Amino acid sequence: MLFWRKAWTARKHDSLIDAAEHCAAAGDFGEALLALRQLPLESFGELLLEVPANRPALGRMLPSMASDDVQRHWTGASGQTLMTQSLDFVRSVDKGCRQYLGHGIAGRVLDYGCGWGRLLRLLPWYVDPEQIYGADPWNTSLATCRQHNCPGHLAECDYVPHDLPFGATFDLIYAFSVFTHLSEKTADAVLRVLRANISDAGMLVITIRPPAYWNAHTDWRDGSSKQAMLERHQREGFAFVPHDIEPVNGDITYGDTSMTLDFIRRRWPQWRIAGTTHNASDPLQVLVFLLPA
Repeated sequence: MLFWRKAWTARKHDSLIDAAEHCAAAGDFGEALLALRQLPLESFGELLLEVPANRPALGRMLPSMASDDVQRHWTGASGQTLMTQSLDFVRSVDKGCRQYLGHGIAGRVLDYGCGWGRLLRLLPWYVDPEQIYGADPWNTSLATCRQHNCPGHLAECDYVPHDLPFGATFDLIYAFSVFTHLSEKTADAVLRVLRANISDAGMLVITIRPPAYWNAHTDWRDGSSKQAMLERHQREGFAFVPHDIEPVNGDITYGDTSMTLDFIRRRWPQWRIAGTTHNASDPLQVLVFLLPA
């Protein structure tokens, strides 16, 4: 019985992909997406990993994958491992939206710190490309997104932003592995700008590192130590090891960071913590769901 169920599911998925290919070949990308959204999210992700050669119209329509080297350089993982982490994150965001907003991922969505587009490419399963936005301060990231046909409106933002480059209000903003790297001053600026650009009925999802991160950290070139960072995390709620980069207005904006929920409550009262979660596939990225206060 299990064999026949799997075979029926595979035929159904192939039929949906065939329908999407037919629509894409006719230039009807909206209908193609409607067909692909009937696939499970995992199957959509599998399709993105490698569009079959006999689906050339979908190959032109869907974003291609960056090379394994690019994926590892940005995230430390690639291929199926990274896709599993990406799917888990997007599913968790959708679940958080349902729990705290009363609906799934919907409306205008911003990927803040979009990198090479690993998460942007999954969003069309939820919303139309016109509703998708990606911002990153590194133009190489955006060039890589465009090279691989990532969906949505893409724009460069400042490392220490004063505003967003879109002139839009967002219903959902997520920032994956952004606040795991920012200094306090830079995090202040980013959260202030995101609050000014989110709907009062919207939600921001960030990830933070727990203190256990410092057990895995290996780059102590600034003279810090695991024990010092663990003590600082416990004492101040925020521990930061700067990278060797040029400062912006006297502040090194980027490094490695851990923080506590109490620190978030004290430092950024314009946001209210609705809840947290984490995924077994990526345990050092704790998702924090923030609502405008």
